[in-house]
Amino acid sequence: MSCCKMDLKCTKCRLSKSRTQVVPGTGPCSSKIAFIGEAPGKDEDLRGEPFVGRAGKILDQALADCGVARRQVYISNLTKCRPPRNRKPRKDEIAACSEYLESELAKISPDIVCALGQTVAEQLLRTKGKMSVLTKKEHESEIGGKRVRLRVAYHPAACLYQRKNLGAFKESIKRSLEAAGLV
Repeated sequence: MSCCKMDLKCTKCRLSKSRTQVVPGTGPCSSKIAFIGEAPGKDEDLRGEPFVGRAGKILDQALADCGVARRQVYISNLTKCRPPRNRKPRKDEIAACSEYLESELAKISPDIVCALGQTVAEQLLRTKGKMSVLTKKEHESEIGGKRVRLRVAYHPAACLYQRKNLGAFKESIKRSLEAAGLV
């Protein structure tokens, strides 16, 4: 279930031309934490749910390792449509979807937002930085005019391509869940 009303036929940006379907966020609207990725991939585009492919399995396992089920957390993306060839979403595409993410976060009002990956971290923090530094501390940001506590984790897909990131990813997920009071 998504926490905001979305136009499932949205045509605000060029991504609408190549997607299979819009992929809204999922999870309980009362979630204490929201995990935000950058964009749906192939599996997500086909199923209509975020993080259901190989990277999603890594996220699910990190949650399970902390004793938290996926159904307890809210999961979404900066953009709600898959970019062609899984490229990074462009700034205008992110801007076109920003009202949906802001609406989701306003409805949920999570205690903590966890940015999954550098693209998301840079967008939500409005700054560039090394992931090894960004993941070490809690940040504060403004999303949709509201101040939020924000933690950063490597994107789970980064663990598929560089297994050395898996330990840091799991630690960041654990710290995010602790900050939300779930662990």
